[in-house]
Amino acid sequence: MGYERLMSVLDPTDRLLINELQRDARQTNRALAGKAGLAPSTTLGRVRELERTGVITGYHAEVDLSALGRGLQALVFVRLQPKSDEIISNFLNHMWGLPETIGIDLITGVEDAVIHLAVADTDALQAVILNQISGVEGVFDERTSLLFQHRRKPIIEALPAQ
Repeated sequence: MGYERLMSVLDPTDRLLINELQRDARQTNRALAGKAGLAPSTTLGRVRELERTGVITGYHAEVDLSALGRGLQALVFVRLQPKSDEIISNFLNHMWGLPETIGIDLITGVEDAVIHLAVADTDALQAVILNQISGVEGVFDERTSLLFQHRRKPIIEALPAQ
């Protein structure tokens, strides 16, 4: 579903429901309905429709990576050669299978991919880079940056129609 289609489908009530669920996905349907000024059955139907159409893609718990023994985060920027579908697919599958990987993005520019890693310490980071990234078929070069701070907006609103 394209962006233009979503903008026409999402009315102010849908947007309110999405924002409220991003704020607290564990709230009861009755509480959500009260905030939206709807009957609980109507609210449940709207949320299910947002899920069915892929507007709401899931729910999750945010965790403190340090509490999981993964206090060091890094972004690894990778250049691949050759840039074939097979090389890229195999690389992505390999990286996604690593327990240290918490995110992967394909990008444009000098590098082709960014891998977001969360590890225990610099020794663990070095081991992943040397043993699990640098030697993968197609990896031409990699560059690593440590994350001092990571912020993520808890609520992402639809952009206004132009």
